[in-house]
Amino acid sequence: MYLNREYSIRALATMGLVVLIILLTAGSGWAAEGTEAPQKGKRPQAGKKATPKKETAKESGAKPLDCTGDFPKIQKIQPDEGKAGTKVTITGRNFGQRGCLSMVSFGPGSPAKFDQKDDTTITTTVPDAKKGMRLLTVNTAAGQDSKPFLVR
Repeated sequence: MYLNREYSIRALATMGLVVLIILLTAGSGWAAEGTEAPQKGKRPQAGKKATPKKETAKESGAKPLDCTGDFPKIQKIQPDEGKAGTKVTITGRNFGQRGCLSMVSFGPGSPAKFDQKDDTTITTTVPDAKKGMRLLTVNTAAGQDSKPFLVR
């Protein structure tokens, strides 16, 4: 009976040590609410003003982006073919708020620069992609849609 008791005490001590290590390595994730982790980086030099901290959407009163919603739907690609550098307009619906569109691509490995005008219009430029029939894909947080595009 004495050995089981000693074993139980050692097991509890070991578990306690493991929990303590986990808590210590968790870092600022376990900090009390309202406290901030120390900032890394340059300290302001004497006589110079510190750069003001940028306000977050929560602090400024602005609404955060809501990037959820229905799947995007491409309705029209104009033009539906072109070579690298060709400007393309994509019209459809459910592209989300500006800033919610995550990617436009002309096939795997061929992401394109794009400008989301609104929930229904995107402009992009054909990247230097493999020639042939490719899938022009629009990705949002809610999903993706694709239509064929001929890269010449």
